[in-house]
Amino acid sequence: MIESLPSDVDVPGDVLLAGYFVALPERLHGAGLPRAERLTSASACVIDQFPADGCWFATAREALAACRPLPLPAEARLYALLVPSEDVGGLVADILAARTDEPVLLARLGGQGSGEAAPRVPEGGHELGWEVLGYDGGLLHTWLCNDLYEDGRLDLGVETDERGLLPDRQTARRVAAWANGRGDTKPVTWFPGTLIEWDILAWSRFGPV
Repeated sequence: MIESLPSDVDVPGDVLLAGYFVALPERLHGAGLPRAERLTSASACVIDQFPADGCWFATAREALAACRPLPLPAEARLYALLVPSEDVGGLVADILAARTDEPVLLARLGGQGSGEAAPRVPEGGHELGWEVLGYDGGLLHTWLCNDLYEDGRLDLGVETDERGLLPDRQTARRVAAWANGRGDTKPVTWFPGTLIEWDILAWSRFGPV
């Protein structure tokens, strides 16, 4: 469980911090995809993440320090991915089965069941919404890059917001269960995750980098 979540971040208590990343929301208007003016995702398949050669970090300070030398666009933001505790086992199993080097996600999620205290989440962020993700081949994939959106709308009646995110945990849980029951997606364990966003231009909010 995440310790000392700030009061201005309204997220469930039984979620674990997977890691931090810096990314650039993008406009998405494609066939079979939602119309998103500021598409936001933990998947590098659909938006740019920084640095490109290693985008996951254990703390907000490490993420900001790694990106400080880069010419980041003004619209880039800092994010944290939170995963319900009941879904962590499937994600960790997929990372281990892929035999890929994912030190941050494994350290953050794989060690939390052994009494390791979760770091404090910096204040000043706000919860954006939920998405459905799955790990395969060294990457987190989103259900949107697996051509599931239109079928999800028809089968489940779900809709996404202007960021391409689902409105709540229950909806994301339904989509994940539905996707896991199909045989035409990537061989992953789909799970719900929620995102918190910070404006990275406010460096002082996180202390010295």
